[in-house]
Amino acid sequence: MDTLKESQSDTTTQADTPSAISICFIDLPTADKATFERVITFCAARGQHFEISDSVDADVLITNDETASIESAIAQQDGNMLLVVSNDQNCEAGDIQLQRPLLVTRVMRTMETLSKRIGSKKKSTISTKPTPTTVAPATETKPAPSTATVTPESSANVQKSYLALVIDDSAAIRKQLEIELRTSGMQSDFAESGEEALEKIADKEYDLIFLDIMMPGIDGYETCGQIRKDPRYKKTPVIMLSGKTSPLDEVKGVLAGASTYLTKPVKHQHFQEVTERITRWLNEFGKNS
Repeated sequence: MDTLKESQSDTTTQADTPSAISICFIDLPTADKATFERVITFCAARGQHFEISDSVDADVLITNDETASIESAIAQQDGNMLLVVSNDQNCEAGDIQLQRPLLVTRVMRTMETLSKRIGSKKKSTISTKPTPTTVAPATETKPAPSTATVTPESSANVQKSYLALVIDDSAAIRKQLEIELRTSGMQSDFAESGEEALEKIADKEYDLIFLDIMMPGIDGYETCGQIRKDPRYKKTPVIMLSGKTSPLDEVKGVLAGASTYLTKPVKHQHFQEVTERITRWLNEFGKNS
């Protein structure tokens, strides 16, 4: 009996011990890494568990604010969180931004934020797992047939699958949007130029389009105008992608036929908000509704 109790106690302890949050550094300067390592050691003494990983499948990717580094991290990001260390207080890249200088107290607060967000995300994933079904003994009385009305497939709760076309000459942006669209339950095709996009829409019909403004060859405004000339795409949502948006840019986009804008680098939360709004419109007014 004592052996069984000890075994049960060990199992309980393991279940109660929080899993470590893994962190992968991508192109982060040595001095910045050293600061994070000191903070991780200190956090361990306070019961916050972090571990450094060489895998891009880690819970958190940490990079600097150079464009090439951000694009590299985004290209490897697949549902995990991206933290960008920056000299610019206006930096909006990534899910979390940490401004230099990397004071220990500032890094500690950021690590606490990471711990809360990742912990909530993991709890949410666990809570969505199905509850095991208990099979009733054969001797029990069978329940009476249900009289509930079956909701038809046209119910608003039914999630429809949509096909998006992403038009952008940046491989990193195309990869990021592929991941974001997959998270939203959508499929995606890709084009690297306006000319290629026009060939694709001639052969296939898409439910929504993400269109970069600055591209080699014809730009996004002209591409959008050409797309709108096709009767099938008169009302198709077209989301313009731009590094900067000014009132003039937005006016030009509206005149060309754009539905809305997303600023690059695209932030996960903003992207999901926009796609959720567009999905609701497609469910209600789209051609397949």
